[in-house]
Amino acid sequence: MDLFAFPGGRAEPGETPDQTAVREFLEETGIPVRNPILFATYDLKSERQDGRHFFLSVFRVEADADLEAAAADDAADAGWYTVEEIRSLPVPASVLECAERLAAEINAR
Repeated sequence: MDLFAFPGGRAEPGETPDQTAVREFLEETGIPVRNPILFATYDLKSERQDGRHFFLSVFRVEADADLEAAAADDAADAGWYTVEEIRSLPVPASVLECAERLAAEINAR
């Protein structure tokens, strides 16, 4: 099943989590970003029956507002969505929960 998700991927040897976030965002969207700040971390269980799990770290980043995202080879499409739109899309629970937390934080300012 195809799902919408945040840009991301695995770290390369010697790479810090924030370096991974910046590199993966650029690779998957074509948009250079800066000032990564850890926003949330999730301990997610694999959908496989082997009991594995992985940690998902979500970073807030800054980018120039006039740049347009282009989907890379591992994505069917790229786009910007409101929380309301995300609620109607096929997304992992962690994506929806994180988007709702981010929206609540922004609205509290």
